[in-house]
Amino acid sequence: MLYLHRLEVAQEHRRRGIGGALLRAFMSAGAQAGASRMFLTTGEANGPARALYESLGGGLAAQGPTVSYWFPLEPAAAASAGPVPGAGAVQRSECRALLLTGDAGVGKSTVADAAGQVLTAAGHVTAVVDTDLLAQFGPPPFPGPAGRRGYDDLKCANLASVWANFKAAGARFVVVAAAIDSMAQRQRYAESLAGCDLSVVRLIADVDTVRARLCRRDTGPKLDRHLRALARSRSAPREDAVADFTITNDRTPAEIAADVLARSGWVDLPSGT
Repeated sequence: MLYLHRLEVAQEHRRRGIGGALLRAFMSAGAQAGASRMFLTTGEANGPARALYESLGGGLAAQGPTVSYWFPLEPAAAASAGPVPGAGAVQRSECRALLLTGDAGVGKSTVADAAGQVLTAAGHVTAVVDTDLLAQFGPPPFPGPAGRRGYDDLKCANLASVWANFKAAGARFVVVAAAIDSMAQRQRYAESLAGCDLSVVRLIADVDTVRARLCRRDTGPKLDRHLRALARSRSAPREDAVADFTITNDRTPAEIAADVLARSGWVDLPSGT
């Protein structure tokens, strides 16, 4: 059993995915060491931390002024969490995938295109996929949440097929624009990108900037839906457990793409890798 008394990220470093990355690293290390469970405590009133733990699959073990969460540790979870720095030599997958997520209108597709251009110019055989284009389908057969889940399932199924074709044609890098908000969705996309080391980056931007982009781009019910989703996402900020790190999209697409690739560790690749 692995027991963590407390995990704290300094205020100035929050909302960058650091807490989620640390938890995944602890879970991976614990599973590799043979532990079957991990316990972690926090304050009852610490809503962002509790939301983070629950999004990672934590179950409530004890309730009170201090609450405890437990996490099952399995070898499969360790593999999906990725290597732990200093844990020994780890063989990389043959291919690499970069998934850009974030609110509608934050610039995922634009930055994905820019990142693809950088990689292609360097001689890397790269595919770029906007998952919204993989689910141009409707009306949904089922209303409400079931219909939305159906679209997510369709995107992942089509992505798996598209990536398999790109890979067969020689691609070794893929940049994906997709909106994901849970570890379960991250795992689904990881499975669709078979044979890839996956990095997930969340793009954020000033709410007024995102709203203006949406108003220029969308109309009617689609615009209303995206504006409501934007309001919900900004009304309840919390530590991001899904992304490996977060970048503010406040510069040109080329500059943001370069920053994303640098922080993902993709900039020192030899040409044509």
